[in-house]
Formats: sequence, C-alpha cells, structure tokens
Amino acid sequence: MSEDFNKKDYRADALDNGQWHLAVDISLHGIGAWLVPDASLGRTPKTLVRESWQPSEDGLLRRIEDVVYDNPTILDDYSADIIVESERQLWLPASAYPLDEDCAEIHTKVFGGHAYDVLINESGNEKIAFSLIPGLKSFLQRSFPGARIWSQLTLLKEAAMTPHESFKCVVDVRESSADIILLDRSELLCASSHPWKSENDIAYTLLNMLQTYGVDNTDTEIVFSGIREIRRNLGNTLSAYFKSADQKNHDLAGQTIPTAVFLAINRKNNHANNKR
Repeated sequence: MSEDFNKKDYRADALDNGQWHLAVDISLHGIGAWLVPDASLGRTPKTLVRESWQPSEDGLLRRIEDVVYDNPTILDDYSADIIVESERQLWLPASAYPLDEDCAEIHTKVFGGHAYDVLINESGNEKIAFSLIPGLKSFLQRSFPGARIWSQLTLLKEAAMTPHESFKCVVDVRESSADIILLDRSELLCASSHPWKSENDIAYTLLNMLQTYGVDNTDTEIVFSGIREIRRNLGNTLSAYFKSADQKNHDLAGQTIPTAVFLAINRKNNHANNKR
C-alpha cells in the first residue's frame, strides 16, 4: 500500500464511505487506485496504490487480483469508477446494435475471445465494446459491485463533446499508446488507440488521420494531454499547423494521474447520483 495513505487518517475521516469516491485504473502496464474525498470533508485525495510492471497478458489477471487483495481498503464500499485501458476496442452505432449482447458478439468476431469477457459503454449515438484479458470483467463485477466500468476512450470522447465551431481533435498520450478523438462539431469521426515508440509515430498517425477524414488542420482545434514531456513536445512541434492548440494537465492534489482517471472523477463530481 502506498505510504501516501495513512490508516489513522482513514479511520478519522473516511468511516463514512459515502464521503469518499474510489477511482481505479487498470492496464497492461499496471494498476492505480485513488480515494477522492467529498469537498465537504476538506481532506486531500489519497493514493491507495500505484504499481507498474512489464506489459504482458501472461499472469496479468493474477497480478491485478493480488494488488487488490493486498490492499483491502480498495474493496470497501465506496462509490467507484474503474477505468480499463485497452486497445481492443470497437465502436458501433447504438441504433444498429441496441443489445449489448450483439455488441459483444461482434467484438469477439474482430478480436477473438468470449463474449462474456466483453464490456460495453454507451456514449451518445455510439456504443464501444472493449476487453483487456479473460476473466477481468467477472473479477471486477464480483469485487466492485455497482461500479461504473469505463473504456478510457469513452471518457475522452465524452469530455471532447463540448460545443465548438470547427473540427476538434484530442490526443492523449499514454505509455506506449496514444488515444486520438476526432470530431466534426458534435459528430464523432474517429476514436482510436495507436501504439507509439517515438513522438514522430504519434505525429504521423495524427496527420494521416486528418488526411484520411479530409479534415483541414487549419480549421481544427487540438488538445494534447497525457504524459507531460511527450505531449508538450508534440504541442511545440505541431501547434503552428492548427487553428488552436491547448495543453491539458490532469493532476490530483499535485500528483499526475492518467487522463481517464481525472475525467472519471470530474464526471462523478458533475453527476452526484452516480453511486456504487
């Protein structure tokens, strides 16, 4: 358990679980968990755990389970958002696939695996089917009953859907992957994840995507977020080619956290009825 979390503090101000919110981020690279207090408490957020490892699906579920069971505070009855960072994502029109079961079946045809391991989010006119590893969905549903389970792309897309008068592009840089959301006013053109080894990989993918969709970069607002050094370098390199460029720094009490975690916490604060 992280040293940032003190058991005495927990007993003093977190006995009422309804005043704290749990956010958990899970990926091939590791797991993080944070407790965020209700504003009325006047307390700072707590880092429960943050562990990383070499990315591999072999033994990943056991590593995730071990971290959770070794930190039992994570399993207390908090309202919760769980973010699953994955590249196995499939967007589908909600009008054509009203049943989640059908979305899951289509996902297995594209990525393999079993339908019962597929998670579904609905966002506006679209649904996204996603999975990380076999057994994770049932573990999460068993360990965090009632929690909202998100794909990171769902949260990025939802946050990007703010009123704007031009094309909008959001680039979020994660470890070894970059998520790109492309919008034409309020219409989603593309939301996808792309592997990268250098900043040039991200820049090439971004510019190629704009060309593919016939988007004029001089009529495009672009926002960079995620890993600070990489997204700042991208902004310095590319900002002159866009209508406007912005940098989003997502911190929690001075600690850098994954963008999707920040968005989930912010979403919860704006939707107070999201309970676990």
